[in-house]
Amino acid sequence: MSQRRVFKRIVLPCAWLIIGALIAVSLVKLAFSGSSPQADDQLYPTGEIPAETVVAQKDTIKNTLSVPGTIELVDSLPFTSPSTGVVNWTFVQVGTNVSQGDRIFQIRVESSPEPTTTEDSSAEDQQPSDVSGEPETTSPETTVSYHDVYAPAAGKIAAMDFKIGDDVEKGANLGTVQPQGFHAVGTIKALDRYRIMNETLEATVSITGGPEPFTCGNLNIGDSASKNAAPESTEEDAETNIPSDDSQSEPNSGSEISCDIPEDVVVLDGLDMTMEIDAGSAENVLTVPVTSVRGLVGKGAVWRLNDEGKEVRTEVELGVTDGKVVEVRSGLKADAEVLRYVPGSAPAPEVEPGMEIYP
Repeated sequence: MSQRRVFKRIVLPCAWLIIGALIAVSLVKLAFSGSSPQADDQLYPTGEIPAETVVAQKDTIKNTLSVPGTIELVDSLPFTSPSTGVVNWTFVQVGTNVSQGDRIFQIRVESSPEPTTTEDSSAEDQQPSDVSGEPETTSPETTVSYHDVYAPAAGKIAAMDFKIGDDVEKGANLGTVQPQGFHAVGTIKALDRYRIMNETLEATVSITGGPEPFTCGNLNIGDSASKNAAPESTEEDAETNIPSDDSQSEPNSGSEISCDIPEDVVVLDGLDMTMEIDAGSAENVLTVPVTSVRGLVGKGAVWRLNDEGKEVRTEVELGVTDGKVVEVRSGLKADAEVLRYVPGSAPAPEVEPGMEIYP
């Protein structure tokens, strides 16, 4: 018998028999035992997104804050009347440059003591018919005094709200002196105030097309809310209980920051400027993203995943931050893995055009 006939009559039928037997065994096993639970767990969609983590690593932090703003004249200072009287004389006019302590105007004050009543001591020796019975009233002489008003600061007389011969009341504002100093003024976010807690810091001011960048001292941060106080309600508003439009406006979340321009630097009111504040740096320190930390001043907390995949809170001591990453001084080791976002604060995933997300 030839080999070809042997293959067709014996080998090929046996091969098909074996393949059929394997298929039959597999079908029986699936019918009685079902699919693998482990496979089902791996393939079944749970709808859960695994927590995103980052690794704490060494880096250099430069805490530099850039604040845009303008050059402004310092606030004018008022001068007031020291007493009630009449303006007797003026020593300067509006627009005059004065030094601190220069005389601005003079007030004439007339004062008359209360009249006194006296009785004649010789009345006891007189006959009753000779005594009139009325006490003698004497009027003291009127005294006149002069009081000078002095400039509260060096600058230019900006306003004088009086003229010679006018009656003035004690404490009344009668004009202003405009100092010839300037401020660099900008606005920073309220949270950025934590980055410049040191009150002795200075700023470097740059003016495009102006003088070379210069140091601006006496850095001052004020709460802008104090300048945006709610207006007083009118009687009509009180009767109708309708709040004014200003009370419904959104509060200003920024804070004003300013510094003094040196006297030898030539600047102009209203110029645009940029204020660079160097609040310190840290080289080759352990850092994590600020989104990983709850609390960014002094002490805070990060979250790590344990072997079971559960989130574990870890206390850390914090240092310098540049608003993006923060220094971890203790509580965490290099290459430690922490959650990128504090639990409950992860942003919603970005959806590209044409994508749909199902719950």
